[in-house]
Amino acid sequence: MSTPDTHAVRDRFVHIADLHFWSVVWNPFALASKRFLGNLNVVLRRGRHFRMERAEPFADYVASLGIPALLMTGDFTSTSTDAEFRRAREFVDGLVRRGFDVALMPGNHDVYTFREAREGRFEQYFGPYLPPEGFPALRKLPGGTSLVMVPTVCANRISSAGRISAEEAAATEALLRDASDPVIVAAHYPVLHETDAYASGVNRRLRNADALHRVVGECGKRVLYAAGHVHRFSYTRDPQFPNVSHLSSGAFFYHQPRHNCFGEFSEIDVAPGGFRVHRHIYRDDMWERQPVEEQ
Repeated sequence: MSTPDTHAVRDRFVHIADLHFWSVVWNPFALASKRFLGNLNVVLRRGRHFRMERAEPFADYVASLGIPALLMTGDFTSTSTDAEFRRAREFVDGLVRRGFDVALMPGNHDVYTFREAREGRFEQYFGPYLPPEGFPALRKLPGGTSLVMVPTVCANRISSAGRISAEEAAATEALLRDASDPVIVAAHYPVLHETDAYASGVNRRLRNADALHRVVGECGKRVLYAAGHVHRFSYTRDPQFPNVSHLSSGAFFYHQPRHNCFGEFSEIDVAPGGFRVHRHIYRDDMWERQPVEEQ
């Protein structure tokens, strides 16, 4: 299932996750509620680990691969400020100018406070790239593979948990009935709370994940479920539904000296027989392309 005939590749796409463009907020009147904690994180941690100066040269490398489609599964910003959204929108526009067909959705950091979620700040900045019918949505990759995009984010007072409603899960189930086989299902949150590569704490998990997991697993098709959020690369077969493979891609320009990883993304081939994944890792001032087998 996971190693298709390369001569029969139907679609090839790139998965980029968790850019986390950041800006420091100095105005104390703009630091109400959760943004105070987020801004403190930017000052003490995130600003050192997410190297925004790498965004453009990394984009040039991805474009050099000649892959037409690009999937981005959220967390374009760190605390949903206008400065962060402007930087993220400029970056996405630059990817489009490089020739990519971009599909994108928000992450939890893009609806960081209830105000930004209520005002639709993400939609204001990324409206031209969003499905007009909203999420969940079904679109096609250039070669005809179905991409089902699932909403999983919400604002929280303190935690970074996600959510999917029963109605959204049912709508996703209906879209999967009309989807191709194999099919890509994309969301910001994984539905597996733990793999060999990561373990999500209770306050970082997708609420009602079991409902989405069942819908995906019981659709009767070969599925690649692509997500971000956990900042760790993982590619694993579903322990309950053998027709489902789970991919989480590491953060695009996340500086991790301890793991000898200074940025990464995933490249995916889709063929009638299933999927093939390559992990691209930036280390020693160069990119490495590594084939990956399911765990």
